[in-house]
Amino acid sequence: MNGCIFKRKLPSGTVTWGYVIDAGKDTDGKRKQIQKTGFARKTDADTALRQRLNEKDEGGLVKPDPTTFAAFLKEWFTEHAERNCTPKTVERYRQLANYILPHIGTTKFQDLSALALERVFNHLKDSGGWNRKAKKSRPLGAKTVRHIAGLVHVALETAIRWKLLKVNPVDGVQLPKVPKREAQVLDTGQLRAFLEAARAHGVYEFIMLATATGCRRGELLALTWADVDFTGRLMRVSKSLEQTKGALRVKPTKTEKPREISLPKSAIEVLRIHRGRQAENRRLFGPDYRDDLNLVFATPEGAYLKPDTLTAKICLLTSKAGLKGASLHTLRHSHGSLLLSVGVPLPVVSKRLGHSSVYVTANVYSHALSQDEVAAADAWDTVQAKIS
Repeated sequence: MNGCIFKRKLPSGTVTWGYVIDAGKDTDGKRKQIQKTGFARKTDADTALRQRLNEKDEGGLVKPDPTTFAAFLKEWFTEHAERNCTPKTVERYRQLANYILPHIGTTKFQDLSALALERVFNHLKDSGGWNRKAKKSRPLGAKTVRHIAGLVHVALETAIRWKLLKVNPVDGVQLPKVPKREAQVLDTGQLRAFLEAARAHGVYEFIMLATATGCRRGELLALTWADVDFTGRLMRVSKSLEQTKGALRVKPTKTEKPREISLPKSAIEVLRIHRGRQAENRRLFGPDYRDDLNLVFATPEGAYLKPDTLTAKICLLTSKAGLKGASLHTLRHSHGSLLLSVGVPLPVVSKRLGHSSVYVTANVYSHALSQDEVAAADAWDTVQAKIS
């Protein structure tokens, strides 16, 4: 940025000094300037000018005219989010932005204080949701509020990197606490009911493999027959199917690391039968069958199954099976919990689930490790007997 000082004579005859800084152009191509007047002496204006220019080198605000949060967020989506985040993440960010923009969209950058943001987040927690049936506002979940705050924080961290801000006001906000709830785990009897309901609704093979491996929904929907080693009883998981409003796309797994999962004999047998039945669809559709995709779980013509459609179907069958609140994620959580409860080592379970580290697994499945604590206490009695 370049700047200069100038002299101004007021109608009263008083002479004052000021400075002007050329700060480039805004998004509409208009010239932007910072001006300040009212200095009694030339040296005062010159000193103030130098201090303001030094703010650039110290990471201060570069854009002179404070832009609104809405204008910044629009730029952030275009220049950062859409270039660096997955389409699904961008879609979720836009949903979260719709909660916050009505409250701080017109706010200038200088006014984005921790207090102002905490007020907004508290308001969203108290009445930021909408009850469609009653047609009135309702409290928003603490988890959702924290996600909204997360979006604002991530966006303003980019603003700091772009040298639009010096500090991130979200760092000073106290967010609502999320009540810790233990994830639902199905016992063997409930899993049997889940599988029987799945058989009646035509998704038995999918539910069976989800139960036997703990894989995520998208990982199973992107699975190909080339990923299944029937002889070695192995399944390679290296990709995931993602659904956005626009389309379906195959992406890397959550950790972006492929993994191999050993399959039980029962799963191998079910997959063999499933592949045989699928061969009949190949014959019926002939050249119209999507052999190029070679999917394990597919539509009758071999195309990708839509994740949201599958989830809706499974929600229906769990309701009919009397398993209120159960979902595909419940199967994943049950898989990990049951394996730990029968003594399978934590690192093995962590690898099967595709967690980034065993620490994640230990944190999520701490409830299942309580039996290990009991076993450890009992084992110490044996040691104590030898000491005594």
